[in-house]
Amino acid sequence: MPERSDSDSRKLLRRLRDVLGAQSKGQERLDQITHLIADSMRTEVCSIYLFRDPETLELCATEGLKPESVHQTRMKLGEGLVGRVARTSTPVNTADAPAEKGFRYMPETGEEIY
Repeated sequence: MPERSDSDSRKLLRRLRDVLGAQSKGQERLDQITHLIADSMRTEVCSIYLFRDPETLELCATEGLKPESVHQTRMKLGEGLVGRVARTSTPVNTADAPAEKGFRYMPETGEEIY
């Protein structure tokens, strides 16, 4: 029987499992997760927003945006594309995010280069 090769998604899940199982601080894990996902998707930017409170999202890790924007960038649930996705659980897939209804420019992130 020929040896089965792992799919890219299976490899990513294995790598994520290893990161989550390692002894490291929370911020270090979030940073590793964003890096792994960006690398796997072959994208320049990957960010993780977490709820600061029931109505506020906070940028907690990023690959590609300005590192100093982490824990500084916040938005309300429903605000911007990220807030819309968080509120509706519906992904936004667009080649032109600034043209998308509800887009919110966040200058501190350096996102304008993308």
